Amino acid sequence: MNTQDNAKVIEVLEKQTLHNYFEKLINARMKKLVLFSIFPYSAAVNLSDPHYFVMLEDISKLATLNSGQFCN
Repeated sequence: MNTQDNAKVIEVLEKQTLHNYFEKLINARMKKLVLFSIFPYSAAVNLSDPHYFVMLEDISKLATLNSGQFCN
């Protein structure tokens, strides 16, 4: 194979892998979690400083990207 052909094959494989990842991520159940920092002396919640996290409820759907091998 030509070097240029190899580069095209690698590019197509990368795009396919990314597409599969996004497809699995979209199908996984998620929930949004909002955490707030606290003030150092009063320990009151600082509502003006939210931190947003996305949690996956079923991580096994995302783990199937690795051909079923979780420790890889």
